[in-house]
Amino acid sequence: MKNVKRFIAALMATVVVATLSGISAFATKTYPGVEDASDLGVGTYLCFGDSIATGYLSEQSGEDFKSINIAQTLRDGETTTNAYPTMIADALGLDVHDNPFGYFGNSNTQKNNDVWSWNHDHYDFYNYARDGLTSHEFRLLLDPSYYNQMTAEEKDISDNIIIDGDFTKQGKTGFKKMQKHIHHDLAQADVITAWFGSNDLLFYVLQKTLAVVNDHTITDAANAALSTVGMAGALDAVINAAALVGKLPLVLATMLIQSNKANAAFAENWDAFMEIVMKEKKPTAKVYVGDIYNSNYGLKFTSTDQFRFGQLLSFSANEINNVIRNTSKYRSQYTVVHTAGVEQYLPEWAPIDQWQSALDEGYFYTMFMATAHPQREGQIYLANEFVKAIKSNYLS
Repeated sequence: MKNVKRFIAALMATVVVATLSGISAFATKTYPGVEDASDLGVGTYLCFGDSIATGYLSEQSGEDFKSINIAQTLRDGETTTNAYPTMIADALGLDVHDNPFGYFGNSNTQKNNDVWSWNHDHYDFYNYARDGLTSHEFRLLLDPSYYNQMTAEEKDISDNIIIDGDFTKQGKTGFKKMQKHIHHDLAQADVITAWFGSNDLLFYVLQKTLAVVNDHTITDAANAALSTVGMAGALDAVINAAALVGKLPLVLATMLIQSNKANAAFAENWDAFMEIVMKEKKPTAKVYVGDIYNSNYGLKFTSTDQFRFGQLLSFSANEINNVIRNTSKYRSQYTVVHTAGVEQYLPEWAPIDQWQSALDEGYFYTMFMATAHPQREGQIYLANEFVKAIKSNYLS
């Protein structure tokens, strides 16, 4: 009945949007610009994703990086109304507030007393998106025994990602709760989306490069940058410090090697993750995955002409996409959605001659993060790409 009412409401509204494919379709009332799909009969939706799926920075707008307030985009225990999974759930006619994590929204926050409680056997919307997670953590989410296969270094990196990158502030305790419930929740879903991999190219490559090079000057520079301007500044600091101590060729070669290892690790983790998803989902459930994008293509982190880190990330992104689109053992069992097309909606990078002032004035990290995360228009694009794929499968 709920789906019928939503469909009728969409018809009465007669709001027509021109989608990126050029086909007109009725839009949802909550998110004008997102196609309505409430007549498909989808009862439950589950999402796996990283900070793009949490809607990180999606409530900000424009390219005035000084005015973008990262601290206000996600508050403790909340996820954003502008995240593409929320838009997808709404488009499917589901109650986005009916979720076991007990939180929703920023400006439209609605909390309940059942936070992280899983008091019901069934929910409309399971959003397992968390900031900063890599393929290692998503594999670990479904298979806790994988932790025993990780090296001590990988465990340390993964632990820090889970503790420091979790906007819910539940840390490892929250992650263990997710591990406990994910198998039941996965078996409930009619539609499943999975989109991650970009973080594999940053966290593990940087940390492992520092460990291999093992130079205190470079490590100290990276740690200082991490604590003040974040990952982007750390990458810049590593390259510049390496040049100062005469180890730039070693650092660049190590980054390339670690990037290749990150690609190989992703391929292994992706198939291990998909194996469990395919075994535990309902036979009728459909799985949709996104390909990743490199928002930093051509980005020059240092004045030297020897190296462009953005181009290395682009190469690695292509390798990861090759796994997702072509070589995975489970490729025939999921639909690939061209989420990488969201690049056209990302804010433009400021010219390199403005970087020093951004560092001096403390908004370089904001600039880096803002150019890597879609704002509302980009989130609408992502939601529509998934919704169009879902409708195509259900209506074919």
